[in-house]
Amino acid sequence: MSGARLHHGATVEAVIADGAASLGVVLTPAQHARLAAYVALVGRWQHVTNLTGDADPRRFAAAHVVDCLALVPHLGAGPVVDVGSGAGLPGIVLAVACPQAAFTLVEPRARRARFLTQARIELGLANVAVAGTRVEDLRPAAPVDLVVSRALGSLVDFLAAVDHLVGPATRVMAMKGALDHADLAAAEAAFGPAEVIALAVPGFAARHLVVFRPVARPRAPAGARADVP
Repeated sequence: MSGARLHHGATVEAVIADGAASLGVVLTPAQHARLAAYVALVGRWQHVTNLTGDADPRRFAAAHVVDCLALVPHLGAGPVVDVGSGAGLPGIVLAVACPQAAFTLVEPRARRARFLTQARIELGLANVAVAGTRVEDLRPAAPVDLVVSRALGSLVDFLAAVDHLVGPATRVMAMKGALDHADLAAAEAAFGPAEVIALAVPGFAARHLVVFRPVARPRAPAGARADVP
């Protein structure tokens, strides 16, 4: 299993703290505790919906929470849309680590959207909104700073689905493991050049961010279908 190294007897909070330190991400003790509370909440919801294949909380923290924290240095202060948020990865993790930014978590599956809403409430995340809709139907009031996804397939499909969210300063960011160079080449042919950033995430052999800055296209008329900050 990929993920940060687990030390015998380490608590979930310690796993997160060690992983954050290895990434150079500075979190307060309160943020460590809130992320540990998030991991516990994921575990409690496993019987309602299959949020993750990692039933062990320490393994989930190492393989998923720490991995998402690797995005923190690449965020700005503007609004972020997390596409296909699922269990809140990376959106919930980033919202805890970056309280200055506003996050919209887009998740069309009803049970997972309900989990995200409950997580927002229980964790006291005033900077989070949950959109239980397809990203193609999301109509924010203004262009966003960053569109991100951790759970995705084709880069071309992802970029096409979020194209209507792109404004003059929007970045579109995909978390990837080993690079599929054919997929990357097809995406660059359609949407322009990408910046590929190698990430040193503990426990992972290969992690990359693929960042696009597509040219903004005409936006569809606003028609709010979700609570978007």
